[in-house]
Amino acid sequence: MTAVVSLTPAPVIDRTYLVDEFDAGKVNRASELREFLSGKGLNVSRTLREAGIPTSAVLPIGREDEHLLFRTPHPYVLRIRQIPGRMRVNTAILEPDGRTTNINQRPVPVPRDDWEATVDMTLAEIETLRADWLVVSGSLPRYAGEGTESKKADRVDLSRLFERAHALGVRVAFDSSGGSLDRWTSSGLVDLIKPNADELATLVERHLTTVGDVLEAGREVIDRHGLEVALVSMGGDGALAITRDEAWWGLAKAPAIVNTTGAGDATLAGFLGHSIQGPGRIGGAIFHDDLPRLGIKRALAHAVSYGALCVSLPTTIIQDLSQLPEAVIERPDPERPLSEPTKFFAK
Repeated sequence: MTAVVSLTPAPVIDRTYLVDEFDAGKVNRASELREFLSGKGLNVSRTLREAGIPTSAVLPIGREDEHLLFRTPHPYVLRIRQIPGRMRVNTAILEPDGRTTNINQRPVPVPRDDWEATVDMTLAEIETLRADWLVVSGSLPRYAGEGTESKKADRVDLSRLFERAHALGVRVAFDSSGGSLDRWTSSGLVDLIKPNADELATLVERHLTTVGDVLEAGREVIDRHGLEVALVSMGGDGALAITRDEAWWGLAKAPAIVNTTGAGDATLAGFLGHSIQGPGRIGGAIFHDDLPRLGIKRALAHAVSYGALCVSLPTTIIQDLSQLPEAVIERPDPERPLSEPTKFFAK
């Protein structure tokens, strides 16, 4: 069975306000408030745990917010590094028709020593769990006390973590955006990326208007940077799983569109949890080039089913996988237009 260790470099307190309607600039009354510990890597591990897949979630948590650990779903997957201060807060305003307004706080800076200790904790979890995948997901914080107010401080470094993970025979999945996605996609240390179509368009610096455009861009990034897989989410147009030699398109119909936040994390969890083919490791470390083969068709089917289920829920937490939507998996149709052509931002 596949095992996955996740690292969320910048975990978050998610606050979701449910409103009957939202009028910007006016006083709005919420019918319900939901608050919980969250973050993209943690969302991946929670979903994997619900699927019965071995996983643990490493998070640097501000000491002033430790109370959240006692009322968070699936607390047994948490592996916590205490750091000074408080966590950031992300606020979502959710309307009945599924429209979501998000206000996300910037990542809280992390002291360099605490970051290195977090890396050590992650590597220890990889060895303990005998993991097949390491997933690093979400925004990357800057180092604390190094000019953070002027935004000139370096973002935390992942090189040692990724290099050591590969030495342990583990594939590395990376899911972020902006400059972090660009930097680590081109680092030669990542095996899988999970951009959405807009993020992929930014990586190749051009607009994408068809499934064929997305497929070509995914292959271009793989060839340029030596990736193994590009898992590209395209919203209502489904998702593509692309390797150098193979590509599949998948789609699952959501029971309802309630909240799209976290759908990409659920998609990544479904893919990683069902991607490994072959017996995997039996004992000791293996060379990275001898990793068990990936089965991307099967993995994509789970990915789009998990993602479709997630958008039908009011929060990012999946608590029941028994009613997964059925997935359709086909060879990509290059001529199929995207319902929403991409945007990209020049580097």
